[in-house]
Amino acid sequence: MKSSIKYILLAVLLGSGFGACTPDPVFPDEPVLEFKEYIYNGSDTLKVVLSFTDGDGDIGVSPTGNDSNMVLTLYYKGPDGLFHVARPGASTTDSIYYNYRIPDLPEGQSGLEGDVYLVVNPQFMLYDTIQFNAYMLDQSRNKSNVVRTPETVVN
Repeated sequence: MKSSIKYILLAVLLGSGFGACTPDPVFPDEPVLEFKEYIYNGSDTLKVVLSFTDGDGDIGVSPTGNDSNMVLTLYYKGPDGLFHVARPGASTTDSIYYNYRIPDLPEGQSGLEGDVYLVVNPQFMLYDTIQFNAYMLDQSRNKSNVVRTPETVVN
């Protein structure tokens, strides 16, 4: 009986040791974004959830920095059925860009992956059907791919 317990314990230790030796994920140095989901509470809060990877782990800006590193551009569905860049007021040169600051993440990490939750200001949700373009910059100023989210009805 004691002999079989030793073998079972040895098997468990070896099994857990092999599981701990899995290699770190390998991602490209520039960030990669994917749309994950919308979270909408039906009244005034819309969250755009994006997943990201970054191979060199240099996501985030320092608390004293003034740069944004995550940008959303709002598009609305017009009467023609096409999506147009939302433009506030009468200006045709300004678009509604949401600039976000992802905080600096601890140093020494590589192969980062995670989710970003972006809360859209309800005052800009003036349209019935919207979608966004999104991109991210890392500290090396590598730009991610531009993600076009699916359309969503908000009003």
